[in-house]
Amino acid sequence: MKFPAILRLTFVLMLMPMLVMAQDTAEAGTEATIKKLSDNACECTREISTFQVKDSIISQINSCISAEIMKDQMTKLLGNLQKAEEDSAETKSDTVKERTIKIYAKQNFEEIQAYMLKNCPSVKTLMSAYDVKGKKSMSTNKKALEYYQEGQDYSAREQYDLAIVSYNKAVKKDPDFAFAWDNLGISYRKRGNFKEAIKCYEKSLEIDPNGAVPLQSMAVAYGLMNDFKKSAEVYDRFIKLHPEDPEGYFGSGRASYLAGDYSKGVDNMFKAYKIYLETESPYVNDAQQVLASFYTDLKEKGKFEIFEEAAKNNGINIQ
Repeated sequence: MKFPAILRLTFVLMLMPMLVMAQDTAEAGTEATIKKLSDNACECTREISTFQVKDSIISQINSCISAEIMKDQMTKLLGNLQKAEEDSAETKSDTVKERTIKIYAKQNFEEIQAYMLKNCPSVKTLMSAYDVKGKKSMSTNKKALEYYQEGQDYSAREQYDLAIVSYNKAVKKDPDFAFAWDNLGISYRKRGNFKEAIKCYEKSLEIDPNGAVPLQSMAVAYGLMNDFKKSAEVYDRFIKLHPEDPEGYFGSGRASYLAGDYSKGVDNMFKAYKIYLETESPYVNDAQQVLASFYTDLKEKGKFEIFEEAAKNNGINIQ
């Protein structure tokens, strides 16, 4: 697979052990502007449903960001034009000046993306969600749904002890409520009870063997227990079921590398990077940073050929 020069250049800049100063983009925004546009775009993302594929979610988040960038630039341009007309009127000039209007649709796009990923609650929820409904994902039991919603409210406020109580009530009312088991597991994980979390994910997978959330969450739990081999195995199960989702490759790449399987780790991280790049995911920077650390580590270990081979296998030239 052949990648454009810009992709190859990205890795030259990101991975070489030298300081590379990027040129400032035209009219780089201030932190205040980035925060303002991010907050406005965050409001837009509240309308995005989690019940859809990840690519669609990312596309809609990016559309919210682009809309705010365009609106901000148009507002500034119109303000500048009005001021120019007023200045012309004051000088009583009849000269008509030709003006070129430029809109930079991607100005500060990555900075806004990164800010929202850290600070926008709805984006955090959307990017962590993979709530593609199965037959038993949700419950038809009214009381179970009430407890589930109660648990979600507690989770949103990071009151995980109370969330655990509510989700437990939900699964008692409906033992086949897969999403409730998922969220119960996540709440246990947030409280540091990884073994209990894994039991919940396993229960969810018994109900829906194709569940993405329990598989991914289980892999995370094993990683937090420093069982990287087991974590990588679970991520590999995730990849088989969801081969288009970069999260599986990213997780497997990191876990495999930490488990000592450097070849598999680097290869999967390159795969994650490529998908993140193609979908304009905000996680592309995370993959770049991990690849940079792999680059440095393998060079220090005298095993840099592993990195070069993985790059070659993924159609990326390292210079």
